[in-house]
Amino acid sequence: MTTSIGARRRRRGRLAAVAGAAVLATGMGTAVAASVNTAPVPAAPAVASSGAASVAGSVRVVAPGERIAAGADELWLTAEGLHVGATAPEVLRVAGVLPGKVATIARGDASGALFAGIYRGPVTATTTVTLTVGGRTLQAKVVALAGKPGWAAYYVFDAKAKASMKPSITVRT
Repeated sequence: MTTSIGARRRRRGRLAAVAGAAVLATGMGTAVAASVNTAPVPAAPAVASSGAASVAGSVRVVAPGERIAAGADELWLTAEGLHVGATAPEVLRVAGVLPGKVATIARGDASGALFAGIYRGPVTATTTVTLTVGGRTLQAKVVALAGKPGWAAYYVFDAKAKASMKPSITVRT
């Protein structure tokens, strides 16, 4: 099996951190978190593009295992949690995230950083997640499994960010 130079550089250049972020309730249905880093999700053999049109406040329901392309990475959801990375994926387990909290993963290389994570709490069709990093506010895409699992995943790729940056995360339900 041959690995491209770009893939080796991306793998070598990735910084990954998983952190349970402290969440401060800032009002009804709103949580704000400062995290070490962040990343997201989908299901089945089809791959969805992270550049696909997304409506703010629109939660996309995905099938378990459905793949989502996000920057140079790929994500998907299972009952276990959020999986990030095409080769040797990192798993952010739902069981490790306390109710009302978020947990995040950040992966990056010279092309930018992917921030993704899990929010465990009430999820509605209008749940939104925003990240503030490097003085910019980014609207994350929110994905969830069908039914009422009690959690959702979010992700956003930013070409201007580095995985070492610490975003502030806001969840509105």
